Amino acid sequence: MGELNKRESKQGVHMDISKETKTALHKMVHQSNGITPKEIADLVGVSHNTILNYANPNMENHLPSLKAFEAMLTYTQNPAPLKVWAHKLGFVLVPVDQAQGRDHELGVLESLLGMNVGNGAANKQVLSALEDGVVTPAEMDETDRILEEIEHKIQSLRKAMKGECAKYLSALQREKA
Repeated sequence: MGELNKRESKQGVHMDISKETKTALHKMVHQSNGITPKEIADLVGVSHNTILNYANPNMENHLPSLKAFEAMLTYTQNPAPLKVWAHKLGFVLVPVDQAQGRDHELGVLESLLGMNVGNGAANKQVLSALEDGVVTPAEMDETDRILEEIEHKIQSLRKAMKGECAKYLSALQREKA
């Protein structure tokens, strides 16, 4: 960025919010499991129309305050905006607990990373269990638990890859039409 003149530095620099972030806000408002935009509006303390404006990618001047955004994020538990921001900064957002039923929220890279973390845990556990030459029932139970997590993470990766393939096939169908 270039130098700011004195007027700009006192008033602040106007920056537009990215299209990706506006799309993520739309997803948060309209695609949070079992939560309606009206419920989000009630939580934040604004009108239903105001929440719909926040979620409209074409209304660049209608944005929630940081306080309202945090309330929306906490209530909906929809990480869409956080994923966008993480990717913009070169990071990957990965859920700490990849609970059953949330696979659809994981992208390919997040799933792959989760699987690799699981592989590291398995390596550590197996080496630790074999260290004294005896695998105890407790060590076997812990190994089984880790391996089950890895199996779930493999399923998440498979599902994410199939989702990417479906996007490709859908685009291909549109081109043919």
